[in-house]
Amino acid sequence: MPASKKKKENIPLSSMAGLIRYYDEDIEKIKVNPKAVIIISIVMIGLVIALTKILPTP
Repeated sequence: MPASKKKKENIPLSSMAGLIRYYDEDIEKIKVNPKAVIIISIVMIGLVIALTKILPTP
């Protein structure tokens, strides 16, 4: 590993003048297909609209 890369990884957060480092860790995240999210959203919208038409509001 080059010395410059190793040096950058060991910089403490307090010395970065308020900058925040974000790390991409895809291992722990749940992966959901974007098409599935869109389809589920459309089905939920349709379900809510159908229920408001079927059930009268008090």
